[in-house]
Amino acid sequence: MSENYNASAGLLLSMQILYEKLKEREIPVSLLPPSEEPCLTGIQFYTGQQDLSRAFLYLADCKTLSAHPFLLPDGFLAVAGEPEKGTFHASCSLLIFPDAMSLPEIFNTLQQIFACFALLERKLNDILNRDGSLYDITVAALEHFHNPVFIHDEYFHILACPRHFEGALNFTYNEQTKRYMQDLNTINFFRTSPAYKKTLSTIGGQFWDSDFNNDRCIYVNLWMNGSYRGRFIISEMETPLTRGQLYIASYFAEIIKLALLRRNDTGDDERHPLEKLIIDTISGTETDRLDISRKLEILGWEEEDRYLCGIISFESTDVTKLSVYSICNEIEERIQACHACYYKGHIYLLVNLSKSRITPQDLRMKMSYIIREGLLRMGVSFPFHGFSTLPIHLKQAQIALSYSQMERVPHWYNEFQDYVLKYWLLEGIGEFTKESIAPDTLHQLLHYDKEHGTELYETLKTYLMNERNSTLTAQLLKINRSTLPHRLNRITQLTGANLDDFMTRLYLMMGFYILDYI
Repeated sequence: MSENYNASAGLLLSMQILYEKLKEREIPVSLLPPSEEPCLTGIQFYTGQQDLSRAFLYLADCKTLSAHPFLLPDGFLAVAGEPEKGTFHASCSLLIFPDAMSLPEIFNTLQQIFACFALLERKLNDILNRDGSLYDITVAALEHFHNPVFIHDEYFHILACPRHFEGALNFTYNEQTKRYMQDLNTINFFRTSPAYKKTLSTIGGQFWDSDFNNDRCIYVNLWMNGSYRGRFIISEMETPLTRGQLYIASYFAEIIKLALLRRNDTGDDERHPLEKLIIDTISGTETDRLDISRKLEILGWEEEDRYLCGIISFESTDVTKLSVYSICNEIEERIQACHACYYKGHIYLLVNLSKSRITPQDLRMKMSYIIREGLLRMGVSFPFHGFSTLPIHLKQAQIALSYSQMERVPHWYNEFQDYVLKYWLLEGIGEFTKESIAPDTLHQLLHYDKEHGTELYETLKTYLMNERNSTLTAQLLKINRSTLPHRLNRITQLTGANLDDFMTRLYLMMGFYILDYI
């Protein structure tokens, strides 16, 4: 999809823009009929010449028109006084000035307006020529429109906002991306608003009268190579918005797109250090270990941190980029030290449990609201140490998601531990290593024993192998029988394992067997 306007043509004016600027100067002018076509580059006096062009606004008085009718089809004419019918082509658009204004006075006024817009065009091109920023462009827009302006990308991250207007712009700071973004209440409203969804397919400057609050704005979607990349917005707060500003907003949007393209060429547009790593992992592309280390370092993460990953699918067929990106934003807002990205129909989630300081159980609670409200289904891997094992654990999340879909389970949050035993029995260990197929409970106990010098792993193994016979277990471990309940309580507190559940015990025993004897 592309704009119907090319910035390389320059900043052209329309009769509507001229009319609005004349009204701002309190000149009693009429426009008949209205014309919003941007094609005017300047003004000339009309003296009856034949080589006429629609690129110019022609200025004449009624006497000249009577002697030399202005016959340019769809032409543009400025007249001092009311011209007689037949003295101009019926398809012309006319600016009619009062009789009291002289032609030189009208010419100077119109020339000043053309000069102001020529200055604006030079200013914007200077910003591009000196590799200026999006912020510089929005400063110029603020000075021109005298209203709050900002740019956001398709993720609702604020790319530039030169001035905060109290009560007009509600932004929140996203700790994950280190950027400001539109607040979640607004994003969630947009996600469910049919009126807003319709705006995501428009081209050029458009008015938006919110059905969420009393806000009114002009917006221009930023289409680049057929893809929606965000939006340029002018909020009506200090001065009324006008129809002529729709085109000027479109021109600003073209300048913004050129700046974004230049930024892409220099490689500065990477949205998140992990996004390419995750997508490369999904697509099976080999990733440079040095690149992984560098990007983890940017985030303050370490390769051996404890991670968890998930894959989210959409149960509803009404999926738009708006809903996808707003869900990603909401996840990152609610969960620290995580990244959510969209790729080929699914949202992929990676959480650094070491840095976020949440447990898998906490994650389930935080995700429950998002999943229920969005009619989503999620598959979740085991927690794991070591970023290099991400491909294996993404596979776990995919199995949890696909098995839950096949079995049509009613719950939306599905962990690999709920399906691993069935997968193991049906398909063997498949592509998994024995470490990645074994219960996370056992890995937690091994890790805890190593850090604290305890023997919880061996205690649980002995207890289950002896069919939960406490007396025999205590004898084999050479501990007091009263010590065993304390160890078992500690195991259940650490892992949440339900040792009264047969399937849990079976899976744990299989885990012990594959870790210790295979």
